[in-house]
Amino acid sequence: MRILSARIEHARRDRDFGQIEAMVALLVKDEARLIPYEIRIRTAEPAQGPDLRGRLLKSARALFSARQPQQAAQQLAA
Repeated sequence: MRILSARIEHARRDRDFGQIEAMVALLVKDEARLIPYEIRIRTAEPAQGPDLRGRLLKSARALFSARQPQQAAQQLAA
């Protein structure tokens, strides 16, 4: 499974927690499907610090990757 692209679709500042919440769209290509598909993941990162955009995209990729083994196990059990 490969992530072909990632883009931030919507972001907002959560002043109570000092974070930026964002909806990130990932374009994914896996072996089971012929056509790449898009998945959206909500993530958050601290508002302070360098390269906020990069951190949000990296966080979404990590969340997506961590979710994949769990989904595969659920599909095998069904």
